[in-house]
Amino acid sequence: MVRVHDLIELTNVEGFLLKGTFPDWVRQSLRELPYVVVRRAPIIDGLIPIGIRGKHRSERCASTISISSIKKIYTPESIDVSKVQTHTPPIKEALKAIEEMMAEYPLTWGPTGSVGFELITRNPTTHLKSDIDMIIRSDVTLQRTTAETLINQLSKLPVKVDILLERDEGGYALSEYASGAKKLVMRSTEGPKLVTHPVLQLLHDGGKYDDHTGT
Repeated sequence: MVRVHDLIELTNVEGFLLKGTFPDWVRQSLRELPYVVVRRAPIIDGLIPIGIRGKHRSERCASTISISSIKKIYTPESIDVSKVQTHTPPIKEALKAIEEMMAEYPLTWGPTGSVGFELITRNPTTHLKSDIDMIIRSDVTLQRTTAETLINQLSKLPVKVDILLERDEGGYALSEYASGAKKLVMRSTEGPKLVTHPVLQLLHDGGKYDDHTGT
């Protein structure tokens, strides 16, 4: 099963390119690096929504692929940041610090965006002004104070870190989740939705709240 943020290596780039009309940069990019990322959108008729990235920030293209087009799936959480390298020193140092911080929490996490793409493909995509995008995957309700502590720790790094908390129903910006707001923007496959904070929703439904983070 694929999930949003997963990176997919394609089996047959030329076959994929024949199925649609794409700009020249897409053809060049995929021929050099046959990787696409799973987008947050519905899977319709078995077609997986994917995004294609070029060398420039303006070069992004949305498309779909079939399961048969998948050669290998790389998840953000499968990236061992202590073993793979980035060519940008500040990113490398920040990832090391993040790994040490996250070791204090029983949470599943991993880098996404340009950093995740570079670490998996080994192709230089980051630069000195790059941010680090990362996700935390959690099927349990994360305590707001834990989220707040994480945000405070990561804000001290010299590189900006943007975190999405990914749950079964969708994704939340961890900074917003930690803010204490009663309503949050949830990124879902149907688009953004304004929803009740998961902790408050759990209590409202009569559920028992358990932190599950050991903090």
